[in-house]
Amino acid sequence: MKNPVPPLVVFSGLLGTVLAAPPTPDYELLYAEEFEGTRVNEADWTFREGRRTVGSYVNGLNFARNVSVSEGSLRVAVRQEMIDGVVEHTGGGVISTHRFGFGYYECRSKPFMAGRGVHSAFWQRGAGENNSFFEIDSYELDSTETIATNNLYVDLSPVKGGLPWPHRAHVPLKLPADGWWVDAYEYTPEGVIFYDHGVKVAEAEFPDLIGQQNIWLTALNGVRGIEADKQPGESLFDYFRYYAKDYPGMNLLPNGSFEYNVGKPLTAPIAWKETGDVDASIVAASGTASHGDHVLRHAADRPWRVTTSQKLEFIRNGEYELLARVRRKGREAEGRITVTGAGSEPQSVVVPVSAQWQLLHLKKVLVANHCATIEVSSSGSAGDWLEVDDIQFMKPPLPNQARRPSRVLGKVDESREPRWQIGQRVPLTFVGDDRFYFFSRNVGHGDAATVALELTVPSLTDTIPISRQPREGTGGWALRLSASGDVAFCVGSKETNREIVARGVLRPNTPARVAAVFDRGTARLYVDGVLRASATGLQVTPTSGEVGRLGASQNAYQVADDIMLATSEGEARRAATPRLRNFVGLVRDLRIYNCALEDERIPVGTTSP
Repeated sequence: MKNPVPPLVVFSGLLGTVLAAPPTPDYELLYAEEFEGTRVNEADWTFREGRRTVGSYVNGLNFARNVSVSEGSLRVAVRQEMIDGVVEHTGGGVISTHRFGFGYYECRSKPFMAGRGVHSAFWQRGAGENNSFFEIDSYELDSTETIATNNLYVDLSPVKGGLPWPHRAHVPLKLPADGWWVDAYEYTPEGVIFYDHGVKVAEAEFPDLIGQQNIWLTALNGVRGIEADKQPGESLFDYFRYYAKDYPGMNLLPNGSFEYNVGKPLTAPIAWKETGDVDASIVAASGTASHGDHVLRHAADRPWRVTTSQKLEFIRNGEYELLARVRRKGREAEGRITVTGAGSEPQSVVVPVSAQWQLLHLKKVLVANHCATIEVSSSGSAGDWLEVDDIQFMKPPLPNQARRPSRVLGKVDESREPRWQIGQRVPLTFVGDDRFYFFSRNVGHGDAATVALELTVPSLTDTIPISRQPREGTGGWALRLSASGDVAFCVGSKETNREIVARGVLRPNTPARVAAVFDRGTARLYVDGVLRASATGLQVTPTSGEVGRLGASQNAYQVADDIMLATSEGEARRAATPRLRNFVGLVRDLRIYNCALEDERIPVGTTSP
């Protein structure tokens, strides 16, 4: 770690003066890498190496030798190399050895933009299987493109097909004339807020996703459409900075409820490290869990001694508390929970023998060096066991403030709950540019589906605010708005579809609740809770392999292997529908179900103030 720099840095460029600083003054700078010197600090960073392929989208090799430090920047070279008789597209990057949790993350970089073929990114994800359960992409940018992506992916879900992408925003980009970009994101207990040059450009609402993961600064080479003659080149990273602030009453410990293993092998707990007799420690499904459906269980058919631990890095100093639910069987067994490595005396509490869940509470745990390690250790003989659930480590709640309960992520009752939702707290604003959001193929999918949202438009025009329509076939759906105030539910592809139309139901600057329901050949369209149009005997269905799009109506971008790509100019002209404009307006409370809502469950009324 470099010496912390002043929290306010000023850059000047085409966009005017840019103030690089956290959005609120209560953030404290805890880590700053300025990339000074002449080599990568390998105590803090490791190299991204090996081949990276994604279908037909990218095929490149990453090497440590492509990464260097000079003139105050990390430099990732991209070039064409002859390796074993084959021309390879090579790039690389670095991955932090440290992990970071809730906080404000900022990077100044100059991505390669001289020609097509390079994918530069500043992002966060676990660097090992046991710590890789979500991803935040502060930016992903294909060279020469004018749009970048701000993503949140979560790999935690027991539902069929996995959890949909919670947030995948494609935002028009304006790089300064010198090519240097100040990009940032704020990861909080409520979700993720994305910033370009200090301006908020997107917000992912996904509460209580708790994790500590690694930072990646990378430049992948070999993206489809590569202009090899424009290489060699490089992507530059000037600095990375991490700031943290307090969240009293909010747990900071990832997977303290041991639910993150859902859909993954129920062996070593995600985010935790095992030492000793590791086969004696598992994540176990339990019908009597204290919280959720799973517990950490220490047990074996022979004598054992094992420790399950997790280190929290770059947390603010001060007074913390630890809470845990525990139970234990076996008079000869021993068990305890300890907080150590915090720069103060270790504190521990013994797990009592009890068939019933007991609450352990360590109060006034002093953190003095911005880190702490939580250990669950036990020993016993055959037939003995220890179970732990819902471990929490937090700053004590403020007066009159309750502790925030742990959320069990990933559980969805698809007969009652939306498969995907966005814009619940903060409306999505569209201004008619190429901004749009992708949503997964498993959203609004099957022989029954419901799309419900609140729309506000400043004027009436022909546009499509949301769709999941392929060009051909019988599958897919879309909502279309018209200049006469109509709302149409289009079921089927662009080539073959049936429209169910509610005439003259939209008014400028007036919020409207729209709900479109498809149920095995029957379609219903509601506006403000009133059934406005319906149809039966439809021979089309929402089932389709197409991803969804919210925002831009034009087809200037396409998806290849779940990656956004710009179409060629000719393809864009053929794909675009001239009478349609990109959507302008607000979207609130969008919910998409993989089931047909009954009349009594159709949303009524608006959420707009």
